[in-house]
Amino acid sequence: MRARFCCTVVVVLFASAPTPGAEVPTELWQVVPDDGGQAWGGRAAAGAKGRAVVLVPGLTLHPLRPARATVATRRPWQEPTSALVKALAPEGDVFAFGYAQTASVDDIATGPGLRDAVARLRKAGYKEIVLVGHSAGGVIARLFAEQNAGATKVVAVAAPFAGAEAAALNVGYGKLQAPFVRSLAPDARRVAPPAATEVSLVCVVCRLKLLASDGVVAARSQWPDDLQRAGAPAVLAPVNHFDVMDHAPTAKVIAELTREKLARWDRAETERARKVLFEK
Repeated sequence: MRARFCCTVVVVLFASAPTPGAEVPTELWQVVPDDGGQAWGGRAAAGAKGRAVVLVPGLTLHPLRPARATVATRRPWQEPTSALVKALAPEGDVFAFGYAQTASVDDIATGPGLRDAVARLRKAGYKEIVLVGHSAGGVIARLFAEQNAGATKVVAVAAPFAGAEAAALNVGYGKLQAPFVRSLAPDARRVAPPAATEVSLVCVVCRLKLLASDGVVAARSQWPDDLQRAGAPAVLAPVNHFDVMDHAPTAKVIAELTREKLARWDRAETERARKVLFEK
């Protein structure tokens, strides 16, 4: 069902001086232990494992109710009953991050919302803070980790690091979401990387059989050249873009990745993965 490449893999990402991002409404909820849907106030002490897993969602279009893009909401896979949360529960405390989708992914990543959430988790005593981001959430998690201290690992799932062609189409979204969607287009994601620094990151690459994509994002965008050169590990998930976070086998893989220590791949490991991920 799935091809895996040595999960025990440290990766070089890129960091530059933080720049202020847009202030959009954000929220942090504790999912495990279950908070009953209440926003997390930072009162609970870190669990015995000392690990917090923060789930960062991607784009949700609101063509009929555009005002919903202005508030932070939770996805079904961020709820206590989801396959992913159940798989993550033994690995540490689980949190759901939500944000309004009215600014670019770059502005959200550098804005105060996620930065303050990670800082509060640190203050509560969590030694490890793992960001698990789906799609645009993976891009946000990576950008955040490149420019801020606090997160110890990023697990990026079906993330359009090199952009997604669908985001260049001017259909399916209103004006409120335009900055967010357009920031995911290939042209918007073609930015020169700043100076290198070490941050743990692993890419969960979704790809459908006989296709070079997951139906939305190309496999090569999910594991782009700069991350390959940096030795970032990649794990194949044979599932489409929309179902991956509800896919029980992939949930187990993500849970393993949050727990395991990562180490950088060499050229041979990267080349073997390229053949599996990119050859039909």
